[in-house]
Amino acid sequence: MSLEKLHEIGLLLNPELNQARLSYARSTAVAEFAGLWEDPSISAEVKQVREADVTNRGIGLGITLPVTGLPALAEKVAECYKQADYLSMQAKERAYLVKLDTLRYETMATHAKLHLMQARVQQLADEQKNAARLHDLGEMEFADFQVICRRLNDGQKELQEMEQLHLGQHLELVKLLGLHPDMREVEMDGHLPGSIPAAVAAPSQEKLLQHPALKAAMAKHDTSEAELQREIRKQYPELELGPGFEHEDGNSKVGIGVGVRLPLWNRNRQGIAEARAERNIKEYDAVQTWRELVQQSVALADMQELLLKHCRAEQERVSRLSEAEKRQEELYAIGETKLPSVADARQEAFLRRMNYFNCLSKLLTTQVELQYLNPDFIAK
Repeated sequence: MSLEKLHEIGLLLNPELNQARLSYARSTAVAEFAGLWEDPSISAEVKQVREADVTNRGIGLGITLPVTGLPALAEKVAECYKQADYLSMQAKERAYLVKLDTLRYETMATHAKLHLMQARVQQLADEQKNAARLHDLGEMEFADFQVICRRLNDGQKELQEMEQLHLGQHLELVKLLGLHPDMREVEMDGHLPGSIPAAVAAPSQEKLLQHPALKAAMAKHDTSEAELQREIRKQYPELELGPGFEHEDGNSKVGIGVGVRLPLWNRNRQGIAEARAERNIKEYDAVQTWRELVQQSVALADMQELLLKHCRAEQERVSRLSEAEKRQEELYAIGETKLPSVADARQEAFLRRMNYFNCLSKLLTTQVELQYLNPDFIAK
Protein backbone atom coordinates (compact mmCIF):
# COMPACT_ATOMS: atom_id res chain seq x y z
CA MET A 1 0.00 0.00 0.00
CA SER A 2 1.14 3.51 -0.78
CA LEU A 3 1.11 6.28 1.80
CA GLU A 4 -2.01 7.77 0.22
CA LYS A 5 -3.77 4.40 0.41
CA LEU A 6 -2.79 3.98 4.07
CA HIS A 7 -4.25 7.40 4.87
CA GLU A 8 -7.42 6.67 2.91
CA ILE A 9 -8.09 3.33 4.61
CA GLY A 10 -7.02 4.46 8.08
CA LEU A 11 -9.16 7.60 8.11
CA LEU A 12 -12.11 5.54 6.92
CA LEU A 13 -11.90 2.46 9.16
CA ASN A 14 -10.06 3.42 12.35
CA PRO A 15 -12.45 2.68 15.28
CA GLU A 16 -11.42 5.66 17.43
CA LEU A 17 -11.95 8.11 14.58
CA ASN A 18 -15.35 6.63 13.81
CA GLN A 19 -16.29 6.98 17.46
CA ALA A 20 -15.33 10.66 17.28
CA ARG A 21 -17.47 11.04 14.16
CA LEU A 22 -20.42 9.48 15.97
CA SER A 23 -19.99 12.03 18.76
CA TYR A 24 -20.04 14.82 16.20
CA ALA A 25 -23.14 13.32 14.55
CA ARG A 26 -24.84 13.21 17.95
CA SER A 27 -24.10 16.86 18.74
CA THR A 28 -25.21 17.82 15.22
CA ALA A 29 -28.55 16.09 15.72
CA VAL A 30 -28.99 17.74 19.12
CA ALA A 31 -28.17 21.21 17.74
CA GLU A 32 -30.85 20.81 15.07
CA PHE A 33 -33.63 20.72 17.67
CA ALA A 34 -32.10 22.74 20.50
CA GLY A 35 -33.81 25.87 21.80
CA LEU A 36 -37.42 24.79 21.37
CA TRP A 37 -40.06 26.33 23.64
CA GLU A 38 -41.62 24.25 26.36
CA ASP A 39 -44.87 22.55 25.36
CA PRO A 40 -48.03 24.23 26.63
CA SER A 41 -50.09 22.53 29.31
CA ILE A 42 -53.88 22.06 29.36
CA SER A 43 -55.93 21.60 32.50
CA ALA A 44 -59.67 20.81 32.76
CA GLU A 45 -61.95 21.01 35.77
CA VAL A 46 -65.48 19.76 36.43
CA LYS A 47 -67.46 20.62 39.62
CA GLN A 48 -70.89 19.32 40.61
CA VAL A 49 -72.99 21.52 42.91
CA ARG A 50 -75.26 19.00 44.68
CA GLU A 51 -77.84 21.37 46.17
CA ALA A 52 -78.55 23.13 42.90
CA ASP A 53 -77.84 20.21 40.59
CA VAL A 54 -75.49 22.44 38.65
CA THR A 55 -72.32 21.33 36.90
CA ASN A 56 -69.52 23.89 36.53
CA ARG A 57 -66.83 23.31 33.95
CA GLY A 58 -63.55 24.97 33.17
CA ILE A 59 -60.56 24.58 30.90
CA GLY A 60 -57.24 26.37 31.09
CA LEU A 61 -54.13 26.65 28.93
CA GLY A 62 -50.65 27.13 30.43
CA ILE A 63 -47.92 28.76 28.35
CA THR A 64 -44.40 29.61 29.55
CA LEU A 65 -42.98 32.68 27.87
CA PRO A 66 -39.16 32.44 27.79
CA VAL A 67 -38.53 36.06 28.69
CA THR A 68 -35.09 35.07 30.07
CA GLY A 69 -33.95 33.88 26.64
CA LEU A 70 -33.19 30.31 27.76
CA PRO A 71 -34.15 28.71 24.41
CA ALA A 72 -31.71 30.96 22.56
CA LEU A 73 -29.00 30.10 25.08
CA ALA A 74 -29.79 26.39 24.74
CA GLU A 75 -29.37 26.73 20.99
CA LYS A 76 -26.04 28.51 21.50
CA VAL A 77 -24.82 25.80 23.89
CA ALA A 78 -25.76 23.06 21.41
CA GLU A 79 -23.91 24.84 18.61
CA CYS A 80 -20.87 25.15 20.87
CA TYR A 81 -20.95 21.42 21.58
CA LYS A 82 -21.26 20.74 17.86
CA GLN A 83 -18.27 22.96 17.06
CA ALA A 84 -16.20 21.46 19.87
CA ASP A 85 -16.91 17.90 18.67
CA TYR A 86 -16.03 18.86 15.10
CA LEU A 87 -12.70 20.41 16.09
CA SER A 88 -11.94 17.50 18.42
CA MET A 89 -12.58 15.14 15.50
CA GLN A 90 -10.12 17.12 13.35
CA ALA A 91 -7.51 17.07 16.12
CA LYS A 92 -7.90 13.30 16.54
CA GLU A 93 -7.55 12.75 12.80
CA ARG A 94 -4.31 14.76 12.79
CA ALA A 95 -2.97 12.88 15.81
CA TYR A 96 -3.92 9.62 14.11
CA LEU A 97 -1.97 10.51 10.96
CA VAL A 98 1.08 11.28 13.09
CA LYS A 99 0.84 7.84 14.69
CA LEU A 100 0.26 6.13 11.35
CA ASP A 101 3.14 7.85 9.52
CA THR A 102 5.45 7.25 12.48
CA LEU A 103 4.62 3.55 12.56
CA ARG A 104 5.11 3.39 8.79
CA TYR A 105 8.67 4.72 9.01
CA GLU A 106 9.45 2.51 12.00
CA THR A 107 8.22 -0.55 10.12
CA MET A 108 10.22 0.38 7.02
CA ALA A 109 13.36 0.82 9.14
CA THR A 110 12.77 -2.53 10.84
CA HIS A 111 12.26 -4.14 7.42
CA ALA A 112 15.57 -2.70 6.17
CA LYS A 113 17.42 -3.81 9.31
CA LEU A 114 15.84 -7.26 9.05
CA HIS A 115 17.18 -7.74 5.50
CA LEU A 116 20.60 -6.48 6.57
CA MET A 117 20.61 -8.79 9.60
CA GLN A 118 19.53 -11.83 7.56
CA ALA A 119 22.41 -11.29 5.15
CA ARG A 120 24.79 -10.80 8.09
CA VAL A 121 23.67 -13.99 9.86
CA GLN A 122 24.23 -15.95 6.65
CA GLN A 123 27.67 -14.38 6.40
CA LEU A 124 28.39 -15.26 10.03
CA ALA A 125 27.34 -18.86 9.38
CA ASP A 126 29.86 -19.04 6.52
CA GLU A 127 32.54 -17.49 8.72
CA GLN A 128 31.85 -20.01 11.48
CA LYS A 129 32.06 -22.88 9.00
CA ASN A 130 35.43 -21.67 7.64
CA ALA A 131 36.69 -20.93 11.16
CA ALA A 132 35.81 -24.46 12.32
CA ARG A 133 37.77 -25.93 9.41
CA LEU A 134 40.78 -23.69 10.12
CA HIS A 135 40.63 -24.47 13.84
CA ASP A 136 40.59 -28.20 13.15
CA LEU A 137 43.67 -27.73 10.95
CA GLY A 138 45.40 -25.79 13.71
CA GLU A 139 45.53 -22.57 11.68
CA MET A 140 43.27 -20.56 13.99
CA GLU A 141 43.50 -19.97 17.70
CA PHE A 142 40.66 -21.14 19.91
CA ALA A 143 39.97 -17.58 21.19
CA ASP A 144 39.42 -16.27 17.64
CA PHE A 145 37.21 -19.26 16.88
CA GLN A 146 35.14 -18.57 20.01
CA VAL A 147 34.66 -14.92 19.00
CA ILE A 148 33.25 -15.93 15.61
CA CYS A 149 30.96 -18.55 17.19
CA ARG A 150 29.70 -16.04 19.75
CA ARG A 151 28.94 -13.51 17.02
CA LEU A 152 26.88 -16.10 15.16
CA ASN A 153 24.90 -16.98 18.29
CA ASP A 154 24.32 -13.31 19.10
CA GLY A 155 23.35 -12.58 15.51
CA GLN A 156 20.80 -15.40 15.45
CA LYS A 157 19.30 -14.17 18.72
CA GLU A 158 19.09 -10.58 17.46
CA LEU A 159 17.55 -11.82 14.21
CA GLN A 160 14.80 -13.59 16.15
CA GLU A 161 14.10 -10.44 18.16
CA MET A 162 14.01 -8.38 14.95
CA GLU A 163 11.54 -10.82 13.37
CA GLN A 164 9.30 -10.55 16.45
CA LEU A 165 9.48 -6.75 16.29
CA HIS A 166 8.68 -6.78 12.56
CA LEU A 167 5.62 -8.99 13.08
CA GLY A 168 4.45 -6.87 16.02
CA GLN A 169 4.67 -3.70 13.95
CA HIS A 170 2.68 -5.30 11.13
CA LEU A 171 -0.02 -6.38 13.57
CA GLU A 172 -0.10 -2.90 15.09
CA LEU A 173 -0.39 -1.39 11.62
CA VAL A 174 -3.35 -3.62 10.73
CA LYS A 175 -5.03 -2.73 14.03
CA LEU A 176 -4.38 0.96 13.52
CA LEU A 177 -5.87 0.81 10.02
CA GLY A 178 -8.96 -0.97 11.32
CA LEU A 179 -8.45 -3.95 8.99
CA HIS A 180 -9.13 -7.62 9.64
CA PRO A 181 -6.19 -9.49 11.29
CA ASP A 182 -5.89 -11.68 8.19
CA MET A 183 -4.43 -8.59 6.48
CA ARG A 184 -1.29 -8.76 8.66
CA GLU A 185 0.82 -9.68 5.60
CA VAL A 186 0.18 -6.28 4.02
CA GLU A 187 3.32 -4.54 2.79
CA MET A 188 3.92 -0.83 2.33
CA ASP A 189 5.09 0.82 -0.82
CA GLY A 190 8.27 2.91 -0.65
CA HIS A 191 11.65 2.72 1.04
CA LEU A 192 13.69 4.71 3.47
CA PRO A 193 15.34 7.75 1.84
CA GLY A 194 18.76 7.04 0.39
CA SER A 195 20.18 10.29 1.77
CA ILE A 196 19.67 12.29 4.93
CA PRO A 197 16.50 14.40 4.55
CA ALA A 198 16.60 18.18 4.93
CA ALA A 199 15.54 19.79 8.19
CA VAL A 200 11.85 20.54 8.76
CA ALA A 201 11.02 24.02 10.05
CA ALA A 202 9.42 24.15 13.49
CA PRO A 203 6.19 26.19 13.75
CA SER A 204 6.28 29.50 15.60
CA GLN A 205 4.27 30.17 18.75
CA GLU A 206 1.86 32.31 16.74
CA LYS A 207 1.22 29.49 14.25
CA LEU A 208 0.60 27.06 17.06
CA LEU A 209 -2.44 29.15 18.01
CA GLN A 210 -4.11 27.66 14.91
CA HIS A 211 -3.30 24.05 15.80
CA PRO A 212 -6.41 21.82 15.76
CA ALA A 213 -5.74 20.54 19.29
CA LEU A 214 -5.66 24.08 20.69
CA LYS A 215 -8.72 25.14 18.67
CA ALA A 216 -10.58 22.12 20.05
CA ALA A 217 -9.57 23.07 23.60
CA MET A 218 -10.71 26.66 23.01
CA ALA A 219 -14.03 25.41 21.63
CA LYS A 220 -14.58 23.36 24.78
CA HIS A 221 -13.85 26.50 26.83
CA ASP A 222 -16.42 28.45 24.78
CA THR A 223 -18.92 25.67 25.44
CA SER A 224 -18.35 25.87 29.18
CA GLU A 225 -18.74 29.67 29.00
CA ALA A 226 -22.09 29.27 27.26
CA GLU A 227 -23.14 26.70 29.85
CA LEU A 228 -22.30 29.17 32.62
CA GLN A 229 -24.38 31.89 30.95
CA ARG A 230 -27.31 29.48 30.73
CA GLU A 231 -27.03 28.52 34.41
CA ILE A 232 -26.88 32.18 35.42
CA ARG A 233 -29.96 32.93 33.31
CA LYS A 234 -31.87 30.13 35.03
CA GLN A 235 -31.92 32.09 38.30
CA TYR A 236 -34.28 34.69 36.83
CA PRO A 237 -38.06 34.09 36.85
CA GLU A 238 -39.98 32.92 33.83
CA LEU A 239 -43.37 34.39 32.93
CA GLU A 240 -46.25 31.94 32.82
CA LEU A 241 -49.41 32.90 30.90
CA GLY A 242 -52.65 30.99 31.47
CA PRO A 243 -55.76 31.90 29.43
CA GLY A 244 -58.85 29.94 30.45
CA PHE A 245 -62.59 29.40 29.94
CA GLU A 246 -65.15 28.62 32.66
CA HIS A 247 -68.86 27.81 32.69
CA GLU A 248 -70.23 28.51 36.17
CA ASP A 249 -73.84 28.86 37.33
CA GLY A 250 -75.00 29.03 33.75
CA ASN A 251 -72.60 31.81 32.88
CA SER A 252 -69.60 31.54 30.56
CA LYS A 253 -66.43 33.28 31.68
CA VAL A 254 -63.16 33.94 29.90
CA GLY A 255 -60.09 34.95 31.86
CA ILE A 256 -56.34 35.08 31.82
CA GLY A 257 -53.85 34.35 34.55
CA VAL A 258 -50.25 35.43 34.92
CA GLY A 259 -47.74 33.58 37.06
CA VAL A 260 -44.12 34.26 38.00
CA ARG A 261 -41.78 31.85 39.71
CA LEU A 262 -39.90 33.67 42.49
CA PRO A 263 -36.36 32.40 43.09
CA LEU A 264 -36.19 33.41 46.72
CA TRP A 265 -33.82 30.79 48.12
CA ASN A 266 -32.33 28.51 45.47
CA ARG A 267 -31.53 30.92 42.61
CA ASN A 268 -29.70 28.00 40.91
CA ARG A 269 -26.59 28.56 42.98
CA GLN A 270 -25.44 24.95 42.71
CA GLY A 271 -25.72 24.92 38.91
CA ILE A 272 -23.87 28.22 38.62
CA ALA A 273 -21.06 27.03 40.91
CA GLU A 274 -20.63 23.80 38.94
CA ALA A 275 -20.66 25.62 35.60
CA ARG A 276 -18.15 28.23 36.79
CA ALA A 277 -15.80 25.52 38.08
CA GLU A 278 -16.08 23.65 34.77
CA ARG A 279 -15.36 26.87 32.86
CA ASN A 280 -12.20 27.42 34.93
CA ILE A 281 -11.06 23.85 34.26
CA LYS A 282 -11.56 24.22 30.50
CA GLU A 283 -9.70 27.53 30.55
CA TYR A 284 -6.76 25.89 32.32
CA ASP A 285 -6.84 22.97 29.86
CA ALA A 286 -6.68 25.37 26.91
CA VAL A 287 -3.69 27.22 28.34
CA GLN A 288 -1.93 23.94 29.14
CA THR A 289 -2.58 22.65 25.63
CA TRP A 290 -0.88 25.70 24.14
CA ARG A 291 2.07 25.36 26.53
CA GLU A 292 2.46 21.69 25.66
CA LEU A 293 2.42 22.50 21.94
CA VAL A 294 5.12 25.14 22.41
CA GLN A 295 7.20 22.75 24.53
CA GLN A 296 6.75 19.99 21.97
CA SER A 297 7.80 22.29 19.13
CA VAL A 298 11.00 23.33 20.89
CA ALA A 299 11.83 19.77 21.97
CA LEU A 300 11.26 18.32 18.50
CA ALA A 301 13.34 21.05 16.85
CA ASP A 302 16.24 20.38 19.24
CA MET A 303 15.92 16.63 18.77
CA GLN A 304 15.88 17.03 14.98
CA GLU A 305 19.08 19.08 15.09
CA LEU A 306 20.79 16.45 17.24
CA LEU A 307 19.61 13.54 15.08
CA LEU A 308 20.75 15.27 11.90
CA LYS A 309 24.18 15.58 13.49
CA HIS A 310 24.16 11.91 14.48
CA CYS A 311 22.99 10.77 11.04
CA ARG A 312 25.75 12.70 9.29
CA ALA A 313 28.34 11.29 11.70
CA GLU A 314 27.06 7.73 11.25
CA GLN A 315 26.98 8.15 7.48
CA GLU A 316 30.66 9.15 7.52
CA ARG A 317 31.50 6.16 9.73
CA VAL A 318 29.60 3.78 7.45
CA SER A 319 31.45 5.12 4.42
CA ARG A 320 34.83 4.86 6.13
CA LEU A 321 34.25 1.37 7.53
CA SER A 322 32.80 0.15 4.24
CA GLU A 323 36.06 1.15 2.55
CA ALA A 324 38.01 -0.63 5.28
CA GLU A 325 35.84 -3.73 4.85
CA LYS A 326 36.39 -3.64 1.10
CA ARG A 327 40.17 -3.46 1.56
CA GLN A 328 40.12 -6.36 4.02
CA GLU A 329 38.05 -8.42 1.60
CA GLU A 330 40.54 -7.75 -1.19
CA LEU A 331 43.48 -8.67 1.06
CA TYR A 332 41.70 -11.81 2.25
CA ALA A 333 41.02 -12.84 -1.33
CA ILE A 334 44.75 -12.82 -2.14
CA GLY A 335 45.77 -14.38 1.18
CA GLU A 336 47.36 -11.24 2.68
CA THR A 337 45.16 -11.27 5.81
CA LYS A 338 43.42 -13.85 7.95
CA LEU A 339 39.75 -14.61 8.61
CA PRO A 340 39.58 -12.96 12.09
CA SER A 341 40.71 -9.63 10.63
CA VAL A 342 38.17 -9.61 7.80
CA ALA A 343 35.46 -10.85 10.21
CA ASP A 344 36.17 -7.89 12.53
CA ALA A 345 35.92 -5.47 9.60
CA ARG A 346 32.61 -6.99 8.50
CA GLN A 347 31.21 -6.78 12.04
CA GLU A 348 32.18 -3.13 12.49
CA ALA A 349 30.67 -2.15 9.14
CA PHE A 350 27.48 -4.07 9.98
CA LEU A 351 27.08 -2.42 13.39
CA ARG A 352 27.55 1.05 11.90
CA ARG A 353 24.93 0.38 9.20
CA MET A 354 22.48 -0.82 11.84
CA ASN A 355 23.12 2.26 13.95
CA TYR A 356 22.65 4.51 10.94
CA PHE A 357 19.22 2.98 10.32
CA ASN A 358 18.34 3.58 13.97
CA CYS A 359 19.33 7.25 13.75
CA LEU A 360 17.58 7.70 10.41
CA SER A 361 14.37 6.11 11.74
CA LYS A 362 14.34 8.42 14.78
CA LEU A 363 15.00 11.42 12.54
CA LEU A 364 12.15 10.57 10.18
CA THR A 365 9.64 10.03 13.00
CA THR A 366 10.72 13.30 14.62
CA GLN A 367 10.21 15.14 11.35
CA VAL A 368 6.75 13.58 10.97
CA GLU A 369 5.75 15.04 14.34
CA LEU A 370 7.21 18.43 13.38
CA GLN A 371 5.35 18.47 10.06
CA TYR A 372 1.98 17.72 11.61
CA LEU A 373 2.65 20.20 14.41
CA ASN A 374 2.59 22.92 11.77
CA PRO A 375 -1.09 23.88 11.23
CA ASP A 376 -0.38 24.71 7.57
CA PHE A 377 0.83 21.19 6.78
CA ILE A 378 -1.63 19.06 4.82
CA ALA A 379 -1.04 15.33 4.55
CA LYS A 380 -0.80 14.02 1.00
